[in-house]
Formats: sequence, structure tokens, C-alpha cells
Amino acid sequence: MRRITFWLIASLPIGLFLLIVARYSLNVPWFDDFDPFPDFLREWQKTSDFSTYIKLLFKPNNEHRMVFGKLAALSCYWLFGELNFTFLHWAGICFTLGSFAIFIRIFHQNNIPWLYLPPFPFLLFQLQYHMTTLWAITSLQHQPVIFFVCLTSYLLAQRQFTWAILAGLCANFAMSNGIFVWPAGFVILFLQGNYRSLGIWMTAGLIAVFLYFYGMQTLNNESSFGYFLQHPHETFFGFFTFTGGLFDFFPDRSTFERSILPTIFGMLMTSWLVVVFIRLWKMYQKRALTQNTLLLFLTGVATYLLANATIIAFLRPRFGYFVMLVSNYKIYPALLMMVSYGFYLGLLSPKKQWLNAALGLSIGVWALSFFHYWPTISERRKTLLAFAYNQQHNGFGLGLTPNSPAAFYVDTLMQYHVKNGVYHYPTHLAPALLSIQSDRSLQIKPIVTKQKEGLSIYTDTYSFNAGFDASLYAFLQSAQRTYLFRLEPISYKGRNWLRQYDKGSSVLILNAAVIPGSYNLGFVYLKYGQSKATVSQVIEWQ
Repeated sequence: MRRITFWLIASLPIGLFLLIVARYSLNVPWFDDFDPFPDFLREWQKTSDFSTYIKLLFKPNNEHRMVFGKLAALSCYWLFGELNFTFLHWAGICFTLGSFAIFIRIFHQNNIPWLYLPPFPFLLFQLQYHMTTLWAITSLQHQPVIFFVCLTSYLLAQRQFTWAILAGLCANFAMSNGIFVWPAGFVILFLQGNYRSLGIWMTAGLIAVFLYFYGMQTLNNESSFGYFLQHPHETFFGFFTFTGGLFDFFPDRSTFERSILPTIFGMLMTSWLVVVFIRLWKMYQKRALTQNTLLLFLTGVATYLLANATIIAFLRPRFGYFVMLVSNYKIYPALLMMVSYGFYLGLLSPKKQWLNAALGLSIGVWALSFFHYWPTISERRKTLLAFAYNQQHNGFGLGLTPNSPAAFYVDTLMQYHVKNGVYHYPTHLAPALLSIQSDRSLQIKPIVTKQKEGLSIYTDTYSFNAGFDASLYAFLQSAQRTYLFRLEPISYKGRNWLRQYDKGSSVLILNAAVIPGSYNLGFVYLKYGQSKATVSQVIEWQ
């Protein structure tokens, strides 16, 4: 009965999480997606040599080798004859579901009551890491590596050493931070007293790490050391901001404002983990850890997460402190909170008031994340549709500078897959495109200003609307082509931190985005599949 109660409770966050993905996932690549998916698939199609296939699977993409991401793309192509990015999103989510299953299994095997477990699904299945679930490259980097780290830790705790080495190799080649699976496994084997296996484990790890970095460029990561020497405080505080990142409830505020709560909570959680590790060391000295599979599993996962947080805090501040709080990293603090709560269940005799507090905290994190990040997810989908339109019809849009060599590369790549029927652009904006051609009933009073960077457009007539497709687009139309640009809702910067958007919407159309010529500037508003349009004025683009 208690098992049924747990799964009924867990079905709420898991079900809503999966519904959000089903609702807002788009079959659209973005920015870094092109190299590991469309380009990889094109090169795969051009060869029939087995050794070349292997090289393509293990070929680095920036600083990552993402074998499982490429295998997911191949699976989609083999099954359906196409490359579908929604398929890739779901493939990544399957790994997170697997990680959750491992967590629940290890706690159940250690006789932790089912009614102690509801905080786990609320902490894991929330929306803060939407840029992991709804962006193909991050979806198939972070989620697979976490799954294989969890699987490796589980297998080592269960003394299934051979299978653990295989899982460790999978983590190693899922993405770059997968190499931290080896120190995580070392800690488990050491605490387990399994010293005979340590040598084999270290040898396998050294070989795997060497193969991972063999022939790979460093992407100027050595400059992070110089930046650290000049800004050591950013690494120090960045570690805590990163580990407490699940308390970033106000994504539209300044980086400093956003960082306050995560940094405080990161310090509190790290302090708790220090207490935990002291207790674990005392248990090790008494040989009380060798058979405690739960604590060994949690220690392995915690070691990996803390090593990853350390390297992020060291390497990434040079790109801006905001990187400590980017959405595609938020799955790591979620997992660290799960591990911290797990240590409480495994080390102490849980008390009802603390269990209730943990459940309340997890539900609060989940609810606030849903409240603040669901609009962001919705708005991103609408913007991506405009980007995809421009990519399809104007040769740019999906994350690269217009008319640049990179944009030309992407345009050529996407045209190749469209021509061969492997990729199909979304058609969600068809009603708006039809209205642009014939309808002139939209009422709007835009403020159009020419600036040095481009054309600035603002209107207070249309603001944020929670409708699934409700959005205002500006278009530039000539006899040869039509450009489409989405007006983004104005972010609210006042005192009410629970409010996300202010009145009005705006867009800045960069000079480089439009070929010089004479254009009709117009607007089209789409809502519930119905649209209205109008032409505002003539613009001479120079």
C-alpha cells in the first residue's frame, strides 16, 4: 500500500515533467547541435568503411566525445529514416528516468520506507534544467553521463566489478566530465575495503582518460588558470553557487541577485556533506561500510558531483559568473540535493518533523521552479519557431551570426538533409505566414527606431501571453524574401520578485540579419491557431 502511495505521489512531478516535454519540444536544432547530429549523420551517410564509422562515433565535438548522443541520432535515422530532435530530447530523458530508477532501487534494497522517498521525484523532475531536456546536445551529454555514473556507483556498491568497469567506460565517453567516474569509483572501492580491485580500476581509468583526450583540442582551457589567479573569489563562491543552483528561483534578475540564495544554500549543503564525510570516515575505520550499499552508492555519486562542481567553478567563470546558474547545469545541483537527503536517510534515524520539512522543501523547490521556468520554456519555443523559419528561408537563424562562414556551413548542412528528406522543418507558423500575405486587420502602434546596431521595435499593445502559440512577430517583406522576428516580452525589474514580465514587447533586428533593400515592415499576431497581420511602413535597409 505504501509503495502505491509513493508512486501516486511521484506521478505528479514525473507526469507534469513529461507533459511539458511533450508539449514544448520542437524538432529544431540549436547552436551546438549541428556538429554532433546533422554533420555527423551526413558524414556517416557518405562512408561505408567500418573504421570510419568508429572514428565518427568517437570524434570530439568541441571538448566532448558524446558517443551515446550520436548513437541516439543513428537510432532515429535507422528507425524512421530521418533526424528528429524531439526524438533526441526523449532519448536523453530516458537516461534521467533510468537514474531515478537506480536511486529508488538502492533505497528500496536498503529497506528505506517508501513514504520517506517522495522528495526525490520532486527534486529531480522539475523545470530548472529545461535546457538539458529541450536542447538535444545537452540532453544527450548530461543525462547519459549522470545515468552511467549512477549505474557505475550502484554496481560497485553491489560488488559487480566487471560490469562496473563497463559502465564506467560508458560514462567516460558520454561527455568530458564522465572522467570523474574513476575517482568516484576509487572512493567506493577504498571505503569498501576492496583494495585488490583498486589497481585494476585505476589502470582502466588511466587508459580510458588517455583515450578520451587523445588528439583533442583544449579549447583554451589553460587560460582559466590565469583568470583564477586574478579572480580566485569567483571560483570560491562559484562552487557554492553551482552546488546550490536549485535555489535560483528568479532567472530574469541580475546575476548577483540570482546568486544570493543558491550561494547560501550551497554553503549549507556543503557543510552538511562535510559532516557526512566525517561520519563516513569513522565508519570506515570501524569497517562498518563494507556492506552498506546505500552509503557506498551515495558516496560515489557525491564524489562525482563535487568533482564536477569544482572543475566548473574553476574553468567556467572566465565566460561570466552567470554560467554557474545556466539551465543546462541545473540537473547537477538537483542530484546533489537528492544525495544530501539520501545521506540523511542512510546515516540517521529519520524524525517525522525533518521528513516533513524535506518533503515541504522539495515541493516548494518544484513548485517555484514550475512557476518561474514554465513561462521561459513557453517563450523559448515561440522564439525558436521564428529562428527555424529564417533558417529555412533565409539561411540563418539557429544560433549563429548571419552571413558568417558558420551560418553558411549550417545552411548548407540543413539544405542537404532537407533535400534528402532526412529533416523536416516545423510548420506551426503556417497560419501566421498565410495572414502576412493577405490580412491587414491587426491593430498595433509600434515604436520603430533606427539604431547603430539595427532596427529597434517596441510596442505596449502586446505583452506576455501564456497561450501556447500566442506571440507577436515582426516581418520584413520584399518581392524576393520575407524575414520573421519575434518580439520578446519585456522582463520585469521592479520590486515584486514573483513577477516575471512587464508590459510590452520588443525586438532588435541586427543590421547583418537583413540583405539591403526596400522592405515592408509589418506585424502578425498568432493565438490559438488564428492570426491577424498588418503592414506598418516601408523600411530602406542599408
